[in-house]
Amino acid sequence: MTVTSGKISKAFHRTPNDTNTYHFLSEKVTVLVSGEDTNGEYSVAHIIEPPKLGPPLHIHENDDETFYILKGQFTFFVGDDIIEAKPGDYVFAPRGIPHRFLSGSEQSEFIVTASPAGFDQFVKQLGTSVPKDAPLPEVKPPSLEELQHLVKVSGYFNITYPDLKF
Repeated sequence: MTVTSGKISKAFHRTPNDTNTYHFLSEKVTVLVSGEDTNGEYSVAHIIEPPKLGPPLHIHENDDETFYILKGQFTFFVGDDIIEAKPGDYVFAPRGIPHRFLSGSEQSEFIVTASPAGFDQFVKQLGTSVPKDAPLPEVKPPSLEELQHLVKVSGYFNITYPDLKF
């Protein structure tokens, strides 16, 4: 890849592998495109979500997120909007707006793009590296210590959780 004057000037190709796949909370995340690839412009990840789960309500102060649904159903809560999304649907969650999502009754998948990049580094810092063929992590309620660690690491990326108070 070549970066010229802050712009990407050459095509690149990425695939899931044993160095870009993580267990992240209850999800399996493959960072397909990192900020290093795009001079910080954006990052792209493939996420596999267990049934009937999703992150707590949160706010990204630095980045917009887009979600392209590949498999399953999701309900997105973005500000005051409730969006039912199915395969082929695209959802935009702007920075500064509280949002969360909940997967449907089956394992679901989506592609998330964060602009500018940063979510990729958040996943790398909070997640655990796993082989690309690893199953989903064990689903269990997070401990108080795990929630506190989530909030602490999230703070480095200007992500906050309005409903989590310690």
